[in-house]
Amino acid sequence: MANPKKKNTSRQKEEKYAFPLLLPIIMILAVIPLIVYMYSYNTHLRDFDWYTSYTETTDFFLFFKMAWAVGTCIFMLFCMVYLFLAEEKKIVWVKNLIPLAVYCGISLISAIASKYSYFSFHGIYEQFEPVWMLLGYGVITYYCFYILRTESAVRQTLRWFIAGILVMCALGLSQVFSHDFFRTSLGQKVMTPQSYTGEVNFTFELGRPYLSLYNPNYVGFYAALTVPLLAALLFTTKKIWVRAGYGAIIAVLLLILFASQSRAGILALIASFFLMLLCMRKVFLKNWKIAIAAVIVAIAAFLGVNALNGNVLLTRLQGMFSFTPEQHALEYIETNDDNVTVRYSGNTLIFQTTQTKEGTDAFRLTDGDGKPVDFSLGADGVNYTVNDSRFPFSFCSSRAENFSGFVVNIPTNPADPVNTGNNWFFTNLMKSGDSTYYVMGGAGALMKLTQQEKTWSFLENHYSFANKRGYIWARTLPLLKKYFLLGSGPDTFIIAFPNHDLVGLCNSGHLNEIITKPHCMYLQVAVQTGIPSLIALLVFFGWYLVSSIKLYWNNSYKDYLSLVGVGIFACVTGYLILALTNDSCVAVSPIFYGIIGMGLGVNYSVKASLSAAPAANNKKPAAEQAGPDSKAGKKKQKKR
Repeated sequence: MANPKKKNTSRQKEEKYAFPLLLPIIMILAVIPLIVYMYSYNTHLRDFDWYTSYTETTDFFLFFKMAWAVGTCIFMLFCMVYLFLAEEKKIVWVKNLIPLAVYCGISLISAIASKYSYFSFHGIYEQFEPVWMLLGYGVITYYCFYILRTESAVRQTLRWFIAGILVMCALGLSQVFSHDFFRTSLGQKVMTPQSYTGEVNFTFELGRPYLSLYNPNYVGFYAALTVPLLAALLFTTKKIWVRAGYGAIIAVLLLILFASQSRAGILALIASFFLMLLCMRKVFLKNWKIAIAAVIVAIAAFLGVNALNGNVLLTRLQGMFSFTPEQHALEYIETNDDNVTVRYSGNTLIFQTTQTKEGTDAFRLTDGDGKPVDFSLGADGVNYTVNDSRFPFSFCSSRAENFSGFVVNIPTNPADPVNTGNNWFFTNLMKSGDSTYYVMGGAGALMKLTQQEKTWSFLENHYSFANKRGYIWARTLPLLKKYFLLGSGPDTFIIAFPNHDLVGLCNSGHLNEIITKPHCMYLQVAVQTGIPSLIALLVFFGWYLVSSIKLYWNNSYKDYLSLVGVGIFACVTGYLILALTNDSCVAVSPIFYGIIGMGLGVNYSVKASLSAAPAANNKKPAAEQAGPDSKAGKKKQKKR
């Protein structure tokens, strides 16, 4: 393999860009992902019955990343205006970018047309990915494409990107070894204003890394966007110490990935490396020692983390592919105008109550055929038991400071004698002038319960599939019909999702949770900005993948940009695989669009150099082209 650092004398002089023009790219790739700072805000979700009355909350990982990313995109726009107008640089465009522009345009229209446009323009609870950020992804992609079409620009940018990766590695190692920087006194000072005197509570257990990315699942995204690129950079140099440095960073990132327990991240990274192996098969064979060493390091890191965590990685990977059907005895609950209807194991029980003079409830129970169902008061004089084997329920009146109604205990699994069931709080007394029935959800939210539209039977019978994603996908798919054209609006999935489906949340293990995202980027796009926008985005991704496979399948990899290009190709592929089970998030998505923009720029240059090579080979002396035995060749020889 030729040394990629060797300059190609036939290549035209490369465009040089000043550091300020590279700065916004460096910010997106290396600096903004590290931002962690407290932001207190009002959720503005009080008007939704599935939300609690607690509207003041705090964010550490998303809002300021979003704010800085949007600001950086505005700076990118100013830079482009400067280049095109002041410097009179030529505007470069490729057809691959058209679908992305269409996606951005539809997203803006969706935000304007949305019933919840406030959230589409300002961002929402636990997301903060408004339409300005979606438009910013388009700006980031084009700017990185335009600037990063030369080897010098790519090299300089990647140096800073690697610096950012090193800081992430330091954070990750502190978390892996239970000395989380953000839990130290210094870390607390860094992430909170000086006036703050309270404590910061951490959701994830000590020893499970989340970097500065909000959730351990996004560690998988970060690894997918960095490890394949670093692996490709191993082959851009012959210096042992540089290769050792890249190898060490890869080993640390793998250790952090395995400790994060991101199963999808592990599988996506395997797929990325398999793709690189196929494209770079000749290079790997020539450098088989590096390839074998990398595999050994990866396996050792996986087994080591797995052993230290009680076989958790293998267990979670096995659980990811569990297809055992589930049985849910509680099928649905309806809170109607004059009754509460419970569907349980194929049978229907109807509760009706009236108030006595003493202020207690007088109950009447009937089945689905209108026949009375017998019940009796227990020895405690408070709790009633249903005397019908079809309904293993108990219930009682309840009067407290924050609740007035009745409580029904419903077992989730009637075959389990240890199962005490869940208490369901029903009332028709707590809303002035409204005697219809409601159920009390988490933190006192009163809401109506209805039957939910069913979807693909596999998901309905496998709520626990893919770490409880089965239920979320089962309730998300029916939304595609409702929001087909323009979606519910950017950043409004939490509103579109039926968070009042307490029965489904209970059966899937999400009770007392609010579903804020679909755990699938493609469903997220389809629901929020519509099916046409998803098609446009898929065309953009597909176009990039197809053009990349054409460029790199039989590439000789004798230059720097080709090696970087195939590494980026693998990164993008891994990210898109991960997006099947994870959402777009402002913590990592800007990095992805910066990477794919760089990939488009590198592909542009690699394709241009490959096209120029045959033309250069055809420019031979006339005698050589004609051949020594031809008339032209003989005439040349006589003249000599």
